[in-house]
Amino acid sequence: MKWVEGAKQGIVVAGGQGQGNGLTQLSYPRGVVVDQLGTVYVA
Repeated sequence: MKWVEGAKQGIVVAGGQGQGNGLTQLSYPRGVVVDQLGTVYVA
């Protein structure tokens, strides 16, 4: 999830669509990193 500080809701930025190989899906993710610019990396 990604949200602005103090917000009551956010947006899904990774996953949420079940397991698979589609652009909106994850298949056994090993880790998630967010850099200083807010870019999300999923390994």
